Amino acid sequence: MKKNITYAIVLFLFVLAVPLLFSDFGINLTAEIYIMAIFAMSLGLIMGFAGMVSLGHAAFFGIGAYTVALVGQYVPNTYLLLIIAVALSGILALITGAVFIRTSKFYFLMITLAFSQLIFTLFWQMKDLTGGADGMSVSAIMNLGFGDIIDPRSIYYVMGIAFVLAFILLRSFVESSAGKITKGVMENESRMNALGYNVRVYKLLAYTLSGALAGLAGALYSFYNVFVSPELSGWLFSGQVMIMVIVGGVGTLLGPAIGAGVFIFLQNFISTYTERWPLIMGVLLVILVLMGKGGVVHWLQYFKAMIFRRKPKEKVSPTNQVEKEEVVS
Repeated sequence: MKKNITYAIVLFLFVLAVPLLFSDFGINLTAEIYIMAIFAMSLGLIMGFAGMVSLGHAAFFGIGAYTVALVGQYVPNTYLLLIIAVALSGILALITGAVFIRTSKFYFLMITLAFSQLIFTLFWQMKDLTGGADGMSVSAIMNLGFGDIIDPRSIYYVMGIAFVLAFILLRSFVESSAGKITKGVMENESRMNALGYNVRVYKLLAYTLSGALAGLAGALYSFYNVFVSPELSGWLFSGQVMIMVIVGGVGTLLGPAIGAGVFIFLQNFISTYTERWPLIMGVLLVILVLMGKGGVVHWLQYFKAMIFRRKPKEKVSPTNQVEKEEVVS
C-alpha cells in the first residue's frame, strides 16, 4: 500500500512537471503518450503477468473509441460515455475471453488476430454508421463538470491523471492475491491447477481487466484526437502496441508505459525529417530489442544497480509465494 502511494505521488509530480519543461507541442505529444501508455499497460498485463500474447488487443481500443464517437452524438455526459466505453469493452473481453483462453499459446495469438480483423471489418463495412474507410469525426466534447475541456493543457492533465490512476489500478491488481495467482498460472499452470485453483478464472479475470482498460484508452483517444477510423482496431495497431510492450519490458508495469513513450517519440521525431520513417524506426526498434532483451526498464534497473553497486534482487516465483501464503494462512 505504501509503495502504491509512493508511485502515485512520483507520477503525479511528473505529470505536473512536464508543462513546466516542454512547449505546447511537447505537452500535446505527452498527452498522446499517456493514452498509449494506458493501452500498452493493458496489453502488458496479459502478456507479462498472464502469459497471453494477443495480436487483437486493438479491437477493444477501437470499440472504446467508436463508442465515444457514436454514442457521444446522443449522450453528452463525459463520465457516462467513459463508463459505457469501458463496460462494452470489458463485457466483450469477458465473452470472447471465455472462448479464447481455452486455446494454446499459438492458437490464442491467431484467434485474437482474427477477432481484431472481424471488428476492423465491421467498422469498415458499416459506412452509414461509422463512415467506413474514411472514418468519422467525434462531436462529443470532454466535460468533467467544470466546463468544456478543449485547451491542450487541460486535456494533458486529464490524460495524465487517467494514466496515473490506471497504473495504480494495475499495480493493485498485480500485488493482490488474484494477481499473484495469475502470474503463478503463467509460470506453472499445471502446478497451480494441482493446488486447486481454477486457472481459467484467473486468466479470464486478467483478460477482462485488460480489455476494459484498452477500451478506456480508446475512449480517451477519441476525445483527444476528435477523429476515429477502422485502423484503430486493426492488426497493425495491435502489432504496434505489442512492440511498445516488448521495447519497454515485458513482465513490468512501467515498462510498457516507457515503451509507449519511446515509440511515440521516435515516430514523431523521425517522421519530421523523412517520409521513410517507418523503415528507420523499424531498424531502431530491432536494435533496441536485440541489444536489451529485457527492454528499456531492465536497462534502467541495470544502470541503477551499477551506480549504487547493488545486486539485482532475486525474483521469487509467484507459485512458491502462493504456496507460502497458503501455509501461513
